Parts: sequence; structure tokens; C-alpha cells
Amino acid sequence: MKKVKMLVAAVIATTGFAFAQEQQIPDFKNTPMLIKADGSLSKLEKPTQEVKTKTKGFSYGASQVTFLNILGGSSPVKIDPNGAKFIVKLNDAETDPEGTIYFTKVIVAKDTRELELAQGAAAMASAFGGKGKSVQRDDIKPEFEKVVPAVWKFTPSTPLEPGTEYAVVMPGNVAFCFATTGTAAKKKK
Repeated sequence: MKKVKMLVAAVIATTGFAFAQEQQIPDFKNTPMLIKADGSLSKLEKPTQEVKTKTKGFSYGASQVTFLNILGGSSPVKIDPNGAKFIVKLNDAETDPEGTIYFTKVIVAKDTRELELAQGAAAMASAFGGKGKSVQRDDIKPEFEKVVPAVWKFTPSTPLEPGTEYAVVMPGNVAFCFATTGTAAKKKK
């Protein structure tokens, strides 16, 4: 009888351990979530955002910049830059996450944040042979690991910088924001 009780206890303990290790799946599609140290999921900031356009420069060297204007000067979601892990459920199993999802730094400007989407030469500059500049963002490509069909765990391919605002950009230029803990490195003059 003792052996049976020990066997039952071992089976229960093993079963409980197996269930505890199972990856949680997000409830909603195209909504990336943070995987916390204990394996639970946490939402990223889905801020109010709008697409805007502005002109940079003057005269013939001017260029038109299209950007996401994100309301709020910093994200309330703070994560440790080391070991940041995320998960997302895509629309279907045939969607390639590598071509649709990326991390990027977000530029803080007073009470808003900006994420440049495109930059092109103004009409006069292009008429005189000028060329548009490409957007100068600090994009970080994610590394993906398939969990189940249409669900992917992903991490930044290069380390995130401490004290920096970031966004996970999804199809349609929808940004989910977070900030890293720590102090940002000082810029060289």
C-alpha cells in the first residue's frame, strides 16, 4: 500500500510539473505580450497613436517625414533589458513573423514619443535631382521560436539598452510600447 501511495504522489507531482512548464498562449491575435520570469504573460502598453507628417530641413534639401505620434512621454511598462522575452499569436499559421514584426527605439519628445515610418525628398528636391533619405531608426530584428501553429516566442537579436523607450511594431504600423529599466548611456558630444 505504501508503494502505491508513493507512486500516486510521484505521478501527481510529475503531472503538476509538466502542466506548470506549458507555455501560456495569448488570448488575442496580433497583440504581443511580455513573458514574465514566472512564465505568466503581461500586457505591453498599447498607447493612443496617430500617423503624422512633418517637413525636416529647408528649401531644396527638405524632406517629408511620416511618423507615429505616440501620446505620453514614457511607457508605464518597465522591463529588465536582459532576458526580455515576448510571445504573439498571429492571424494564421502561414504568416511569417520575420517579415512583419520588429523592435525599434522610440524617440522621446516632451509629452509624446515618435516612431519614424518613412522619409522622402520634397517635390522640389527631387525635381532637381535630390534623393530622399531612408529612415534612420534603430530597428532590432527579433529571433523567433515556434510554440504552436501561429504562436511565436521572440526575443531581440541584440541586447536592449537600459533606460530606453522601445516599441514592438506589428503589421499596419501598430506599436506596442515598453521601456527598459536602468540608466541610459550618456551620448558623446
